[in-house]
Amino acid sequence: MERQRPRAVSFVVRIWLEETQSEGRLRGEIANLRSGETRPFANEIHLLRCLWTWIRQAGSRRSIPFIYEEEPMSELTARDVIMRMPEAFQPDKAQGVNATIQYSLTGEGGGDWYIVIAEGTCSVHEGKAEKADVTLTMDAQDFVDIATGKLDAMKAFMSGKLKVSGNMMLATRLTSFFRMG
Repeated sequence: MERQRPRAVSFVVRIWLEETQSEGRLRGEIANLRSGETRPFANEIHLLRCLWTWIRQAGSRRSIPFIYEEEPMSELTARDVIMRMPEAFQPDKAQGVNATIQYSLTGEGGGDWYIVIAEGTCSVHEGKAEKADVTLTMDAQDFVDIATGKLDAMKAFMSGKLKVSGNMMLATRLTSFFRMG
């Protein structure tokens, strides 16, 4: 009987390594992936690191095969994206920014959340902020599509899918504060 595939899409990635230290670190990361002890954005970042290592070191002597399972993008919800934002936050891109950003997401899977960027950190809160510097209103699926790179934020704004109130300059810089896609 043929083994059933997991619900998630599986990728087989071969990493070619020369240094034992790198191999040990990679084995540790693989163990974390398999046990589920990994941070929300770490899986995607880990896969990219593995692919980059493979490209750079394709001529090396050793290979370590492993399976990488990714959640299908269609199952990613607005809540998933919002809750992962602190992990995707790039403090170096938001130097000097102290702001509260309100997300009002409509439709299926929508809700109200706000993020606070202050002193190089990013935190997520459910509900409505007392005072937001900028408020972004859109459909929950459009928010997911922007976060995953399927929809350009500027095009969403120009077409009316994304409504912005408050500090427009801050709104235009938001995507640069986070690793996207």
